[in-house]
Amino acid sequence: MRRSIGRVIFTSVGYSVRSRPVLLVLVLAALVRERPAAAQPPGPDARPRKVTAPESAPVERRLTDAVRRNPDSFDAHHALAAFYLHEGNLAAALPHLRQAQTIDPSHSATGYDLALALLHTGDLNHAREQVRRMLTVKETGELHNLLGNVEEGAGNLVEAAEEYQRAAHMDATEQHLFDWGNNLLQLRAFEPAADVFSAAIARHPQSARLNIGLGIAQYSRGQYEDAVKSFCRAVDLAPSDPRPYQFLGEMYGVAPELGREVTERLARFVKTQPRNALARLQYALSLWRGAPAESEPADMKQVEALLRRAVTLDPRLAKGFFQLGILFSDEQRYTEAIAELRRAIRLEPDLAQAHYRLAHAYQRTGQNALAARELEIFQRLKAGSP
Repeated sequence: MRRSIGRVIFTSVGYSVRSRPVLLVLVLAALVRERPAAAQPPGPDARPRKVTAPESAPVERRLTDAVRRNPDSFDAHHALAAFYLHEGNLAAALPHLRQAQTIDPSHSATGYDLALALLHTGDLNHAREQVRRMLTVKETGELHNLLGNVEEGAGNLVEAAEEYQRAAHMDATEQHLFDWGNNLLQLRAFEPAADVFSAAIARHPQSARLNIGLGIAQYSRGQYEDAVKSFCRAVDLAPSDPRPYQFLGEMYGVAPELGREVTERLARFVKTQPRNALARLQYALSLWRGAPAESEPADMKQVEALLRRAVTLDPRLAKGFFQLGILFSDEQRYTEAIAELRRAIRLEPDLAQAHYRLAHAYQRTGQNALAARELEIFQRLKAGSP
C-alpha cells in the first residue's frame, strides 16, 4: 500500500476510555488505542507543526485555487485533502478525498484515507463499503484491521473480532494484536484475551499497553497477583507516562503481598507528576489501604495531606472529597467529614456510599432528620431508583 496521508494524521497512539470490560468497576475500563489527531495530537516529533489560522489561510486559498483551475487533477484534490487532514478538518477533506479516489481508483493510500475520514466522521456504512471495496483489490492485514475498527464503531463486536483476528494473523503488528485483544475484552472473552495478549507480549515485549490488556484479562479471571504484576510491568515500561499508572492505581488492596511494589510505583507517579491530582489520590489510597495487614499502620497525616492536595489540584475530584470524608469519619472528626461528603455529593449526586457515610456522620452529630434523608437517598440509589 502506498503511503497514506492520514497515517500521520490518524495514528497518534493514545489511551482512551472504553467502559465495557468488567475490570475493577474501573472508570478506566478500556485501554489504549489509536485516535484521530483531531482528538489527541501526537508528540511534537510525530508530524509537522500545525500552522496557525493566519498562516493557513493563504495556503488554503492557493490549494483551493488549484482545484478550481484543475477540477480533474488528482494532485490538486489530493493536496487540498492533505491540507484539511493536517488541520483536522475531516469534513472538508472528504469531498476532495472522494474526488481524488474517483480520478485515480488505484491510489490505495487515498482510498485508505477516505475510509479513515468516513470512520472518524461517523459515516460507518460508507466506511465499510470503502474498505470492502479495497479488500476486493488487495487483501491486507491493515485493511482487515480498519474494517474491525468500523465494525467496532458500529457496535458489531463479533464481526469486529473476526476482522481483528484476520488482521493479526496476516500481520502481527503490536497495533493489530492489541486491537484483537481489546476487542475480546469487550466481548468478555477473558481467557482468549489473555492468550492473545500473552502471545503479543512475546512478540512486542516493550509495549506497555499490551501489559495493561493482559492485566485486565487476568484481573477479570480472578488472577489478582498476576494482574498487579502486569500493571507494574506496564508502568516500568513507560515510567514517565501517567496513563498506565491509572490502571495500577486501582490495585490498592487487591494483592496485599504486592502492596509495597504498587505503592513504590505510585510514589514515583507523584514525583514525576506533582500536579496530577489522580496521582496523589491513588498514592494516598495505596498507603492507606494497600499494605498487608501485618505491616506498620499508615501515616494518616501523610494520607490526609495527599488527599487535600489532590482536591486542591482538582476541585472537581469527587472521589478525593469522598475519601477525605471517610478519613475524617474514621477519626471521629464528624463536622469535617460532613463538609467533605457534602462536597463529594454536590459533584457526584449518585455516589451512593457518600450518602451512606453522610447519614452516619449526621447520626453521630445528632442530626437525625438529615441522617434519615441521606439514608433514604442511599437506599433509593442502591435499588436503582431515580
